[in-house]
Amino acid sequence: MNDQVKNKPLKLCLLPALYLAYLIVAAIPLSVSIFRPGITGYERAVFEDMIYGKAHKPFVKRQLVPLIVRGTTHLIPGPTKTFLQKKFSQSKLINQLGWTPEYASEFLLALLIMYGSLIGFLVVLRLFILYFLNISSTLSHIAVLAVGLGLPCTFVYKVYIYDFTQLLLFTACLLLLYQQRWHLFYPIYILACLNKETSILLPVVFLSCFTTNALKRPGLWHLLSQIIIGLGIYSLIGYIFRDNPGGAIEWHLRHNIARPFIISGFGKLRLIIFILFILLSLSKLHQAPVFLKRSLIATLPPLMCLAFLFGHFDELRDYYEALPLIYTLTLVAIGQKFGIGFRSTLI
Repeated sequence: MNDQVKNKPLKLCLLPALYLAYLIVAAIPLSVSIFRPGITGYERAVFEDMIYGKAHKPFVKRQLVPLIVRGTTHLIPGPTKTFLQKKFSQSKLINQLGWTPEYASEFLLALLIMYGSLIGFLVVLRLFILYFLNISSTLSHIAVLAVGLGLPCTFVYKVYIYDFTQLLLFTACLLLLYQQRWHLFYPIYILACLNKETSILLPVVFLSCFTTNALKRPGLWHLLSQIIIGLGIYSLIGYIFRDNPGGAIEWHLRHNIARPFIISGFGKLRLIIFILFILLSLSKLHQAPVFLKRSLIATLPPLMCLAFLFGHFDELRDYYEALPLIYTLTLVAIGQKFGIGFRSTLI
C-alpha cells in the first residue's frame, strides 16, 4: 500500500508526457497523409466534391465527415473565411498540395476531424486490447503508440477524409458490441454507417459471435435492428445522390489481376509485412478469445473479397475494419511466448 502511495506522484508527473506522446504520434500519420499520398487529387473524389456532394457515387456515400464539415463551416464568420482563403492562396505549400484556397476552412475542419479521430482511435484501441489481454498499463500504451507510428505504412494511393474516422468508429463499435452496451453502440453504429458502408459488417460480427443467441429474442431484435439501420442509411444516401456521376460500385478486378506484375518493390514489402501480421494473428487462433477470432473471420475475408473486386487489394486502408482484430490477435500470439495471458471471453 505504501509503495502505491509513493508511486502515485510519479505516475501523475508522467501523465502530461503520456498525453503529449499520444498527440505527437497521432500527428505523424496525419502529416504523412497530407504530403504523401495526399488527401485530394483523385478526379472521382476531389476533396471539395466530397464535402459538397459532387463526387462519384461510391465516394459521396461516405457522408459523416462531409456533413460535419458543411455544418461547421456555416458557423465560421465570413471575415475569418476570407482571411483563411487569402493565407491559403499565398502559400506555396498549399499550392504544391493541390488544395483549393476557396475551401480553406473546409480543409482545416476536415484535418481537425481526422486528427481527433486518430487520437480517439488510439485511445479506444488501448481499451480494446486491455479487454482481451492481461498486460500492464505501460505495455498497452507502447503497443498502441506503435500502431500510430506504423499506420503510414498502410497508405498507398490516397488517404480519404473518412478513413481515420472509420478506424475510430468501427473499433468503438466492436468494443461496445462485445460489452453489449447497446445504449452506446447504436448511436456510434449509426455514425459508422453514415461514415462508410463497410460498417454493415457489424451485424455479421454480431451474428458470428452470438450465434444461436442472435436468432432468439432479444438477440434477434438486435440483429434485425442493425441490418435495418445499416441498409436504411445506405439506401437513403444512395437515393439522395442517385444523380451523381459514376456507377454504384467501381470494378477493379482487371486492375487487381494485373497489379502483382507492376507493383513496386516497396509495395511488395508492404504486402509481405501485412501478410506476416495476418499469419501471426492466425497462428494462435484456436487458443484466442472467442470474440476476437469470430470477429476476424466475419470481417477480414469479406473485406479481402471486396478489395479484390471493387478496390485495390494492395491498398491496406481497405482492411481498416479488421485492423484492431488483426493487431490484438497478433499481440495474443506474441504474448503467449512471453507469458502474457489473455482474458476468458466466452459469450
